Amino acid sequence: MQADILMMLKFRTYLFELILWMLLPSVSGWIIFEIFTKYRFDSYPVIPAGMIVLGIIFFFILKKIPDVSENNRILLFYFNVVIKMALSLALILFVVLNDRTNALYFIITFFVFYVFLMIFEIRCFNKIIKLVSGK
Repeated sequence: MQADILMMLKFRTYLFELILWMLLPSVSGWIIFEIFTKYRFDSYPVIPAGMIVLGIIFFFILKKIPDVSENNRILLFYFNVVIKMALSLALILFVVLNDRTNALYFIITFFVFYVFLMIFEIRCFNKIIKLVSGK
């Protein structure tokens, strides 16, 4: 069981899965922007890059889960969510203040990516909790 936990917590495996999860909305967003050229905005590459950075922050919290008591695991996950929400709002404000013409498109696209990231993180959290608890 310990080997399974260590396998799950390998950084490159996590990063590979995270990049795959971000690749789907990236490619679909690029296709949509190619079809509807008037909705194109220059800040688009910031979104997947920002999501990957936010996902990497979650990895270090995920690594601490086996060492944390069972009662505090969900608190650790919520702490991670709050930190990432604050960083996401800072990133949104920074980009929107620099490019006000495409603010709505940026915020909508960012929200779609954020939903994908949260699904990925909940899946990883549930997977590691099952491995730790042995269920």
